[in-house]
Order: sequence, then structure tokens, then C-alpha cells
Amino acid sequence: AAGGLPRLVTAGDIKGILHVHTQASDGADSLEVLVGEAQRRGYAYLGVADHSRSAYYAGGLTPEDIRRQHETIDSLNERFSGTFHVFKGIEADILPDGGLDYEDEILSSFDFVIASVHSHFQMSGEEMTERICRALANPFTTILAHPTGRLLLAREPYAVDILRVIETAAAYGKVIELNANPLRLDLDWRHCLIAKRQGVKIAINPDLHRLDGFDHLEHGVTIARKGWQEAGDCLNCLDTEAIRTFFQKNKARQRQASGYGTVGTDGP
Repeated sequence: AAGGLPRLVTAGDIKGILHVHTQASDGADSLEVLVGEAQRRGYAYLGVADHSRSAYYAGGLTPEDIRRQHETIDSLNERFSGTFHVFKGIEADILPDGGLDYEDEILSSFDFVIASVHSHFQMSGEEMTERICRALANPFTTILAHPTGRLLLAREPYAVDILRVIETAAAYGKVIELNANPLRLDLDWRHCLIAKRQGVKIAINPDLHRLDGFDHLEHGVTIARKGWQEAGDCLNCLDTEAIRTFFQKNKARQRQASGYGTVGTDGP
């Protein structure tokens, strides 16, 4: 009645797709096929994020694999000449100590880095929270993926203080993923609302491993709407130039960072 309801995000607000796996790791399709499908569906960009080397079970990328993939991406971007853009990303495992799964020199070669937990799920809540918060404090981290690790009807979330995780993301200017895979839908809608109130952007990502993963985006948008997300709250509602600028600013912070350690309450 007061006119205070937000204009909730819609599928039409999504400008591009991030967190996409190719045949280079455990995806079913080539980068070229995925790019073609993204273009057919009207998206302006695609962000590759194959698994990192510790995810050996998923064909995690070696440094040489990364070099070859980046050469392919450079070639595709030259071919598209501004009509479509492929961003260089990686889904880097968060190691048990909170470090990321490559040396800084390699991490710096990506446009964006998705950090995620894929192992040691049985850590205590305090240990897991510190692990994830340390990864968020890492200057190379851009997005935290599937932050509670849940698989609906199959695996409970690991023990983690998600409110502290959101607070740490806010302090360090990091993005949290809303994983649109219907087996995950993680970040939970309740926590999307908390993230919004703290100014943390959400990336609605399909965590795509095959072409039908493009269809999962609608599930993520539905959960985002339930969490009162507006287009301005969602990273991949930015157009190509705006998200490129976002990534470039993140890389500038990387260059300025002289190191990172125990997460405090005052931010970077």
C-alpha cells in the first residue's frame, strides 16, 4: 500500500552467464558449443569457470591446460570483435587452510575467480567458517560458490556460520553465488535477503555442466525473487562493459593488496 515493494529481478534482466564448465574439466560440451548456445539465447557474455587442479576427480586444470584455454578464449574474443565476450574464470577449490588452489601468479591471469569448497565437509563450524572467510579475504577471490554445500534431499549443508560469511563478503567487497542448479539453490533465499541488506551482490549462476544447465537459470531467478533481489543486486545483470569494469576493479584491489591473513571485523 505504501509503494515500497522492490522491482524484483526477472530472467530478462540477466545479461550473461557465469560459472560454466567445459570439456576441459567435467563439462559435457566444448567452449565453442557453449558460446553458441549462449548467443542463441541472447546473452552478451559467458564466464568460463572450469575446476582447479585439486579437483582431480573432475579433470581439474593444470597450468598448461589454463594457458591453452586462455589462448582459445583470446581467439574467440578476437573473432567476436565486441559482439560477445568470453571472460576467463576458474572455480578454484578452497583448501582446508582457506588458501586457493593456485599460486598468485596463475590466479592473477583470470578475469574472475570463483572460490568453492569441495572437500573436508566434516570440519567443525568454527573451522569451516574460518576457512571460507579466509578465502573471502583472499584478494584474488571474486565470487564464493554454493556457500553451504547443500544438495537438496541428498546432503545437508556443512557446519558454517553463514551470517559471518555474509558479513565477511560485505567487508571485502565479494560476491556470493546463488547456485541455480535445482539440486542446490544455494544461497538460500532467506540469506539472499540478509546479503541484500548488507550490500553483498549475488551472482545467479547455473553451475552449468551441460547445455540443459542453461534452463536452470530460471530456478535461480525464482529464488532470487523470493529473497527480494532486484536487478541492481545481481552481478550478472550488469552489461558487458559494466561487469568488465567490476572485474577490473577487483584485479586492481589484488595488485594493491600486500597480503592477507586472519579475518578481522574491519574489512580490508
